[in-house]
Amino acid sequence: MEEETSEDAEAVTSNEQRVYERFRINFKALIRLSDGGVVRAQAVDISMGGIYLEYGAPADVGKIFELAFDLPFATEFKRVIVKAQIVRTVVIGSRELYGLAFVFTEVGKDVEKILEQYIQLRKLKTI
Repeated sequence: MEEETSEDAEAVTSNEQRVYERFRINFKALIRLSDGGVVRAQAVDISMGGIYLEYGAPADVGKIFELAFDLPFATEFKRVIVKAQIVRTVVIGSRELYGLAFVFTEVGKDVEKILEQYIQLRKLKTI
């Protein structure tokens, strides 16, 4: 797995620097749709502020979804459930996929701690 950062789906400051460092990931995420159904998407990168997913349909900017995914740690996976808002939808070439850029809007304290631990581990791996 590559340890590079990505520039997708993150708010930028006025001087064009990202608020949070992003890390490449490769695992499945679940999206709860407005009708209550749940679909699978491919997680591409993550930061403390958001996540970028690839999925087979676009979503409207501003729409809020519940997301769930398991973050891999050395000996276990930890489930993360957050609410996140679409900030950008992009067409990905000719693969009939869409890139969905989310910013986290509701993250519980326990989930925030899990995200922090995961990001810290990823930072250590890049040193």
